[in-house]
Amino acid sequence: GTAGFERQHALLSLRTEIGISTIGEAMANNRKLFIPTPIDMDDGYRKTNIFEAKAVVETIKACKALFELNGITRSIGVITPYRAQIALIREQLQLQGLHPDDFTVDTVERYQGGARDVIILSLCLNTDTQLLSLMSLSEDGTDRKLNVALTRAREHLIIIGNPELMSQNAVYRKLLDWLGEGVHLESLSEKQEKI
Repeated sequence: GTAGFERQHALLSLRTEIGISTIGEAMANNRKLFIPTPIDMDDGYRKTNIFEAKAVVETIKACKALFELNGITRSIGVITPYRAQIALIREQLQLQGLHPDDFTVDTVERYQGGARDVIILSLCLNTDTQLLSLMSLSEDGTDRKLNVALTRAREHLIIIGNPELMSQNAVYRKLLDWLGEGVHLESLSEKQEKI
């Protein structure tokens, strides 16, 4: 409704401080963010991406720190297409001392009708054909699954994925254009130790 639209478009006035993460700094001033990640060549089935899972956890930690600093509580949800990626994200949350059940991590189909203040969309992209299998186009060319994922966010939308693969598809190329320049995380390099 109108209240939701106003909430999504209201100016942000979140304060930050020295030492807050790059993501937290970006979230204080932006309602939508893109975090580019490399392809995970180690997953033979291509249903997980460790770089995206680590970026999700880093994003959740940044959200918690930013909201705590501002004395507010916000719900955080994670949407990703594969159960294997859900398990990997939950595992990474635990490794970082976060309780996985404190966050909703699920597929877009399971999010129908549910919204969160912050939605983190992990596309789990490793091949150019994955986008086609993830998409569900309507007659007018709208990707229904992507639409559901995007509309679950009340205040912040953070999309994590590989920009080179996304730009090979017209719908996702437009999404990249809308999101603008990505927030690059130094902790996510292809040479980084994965575990």
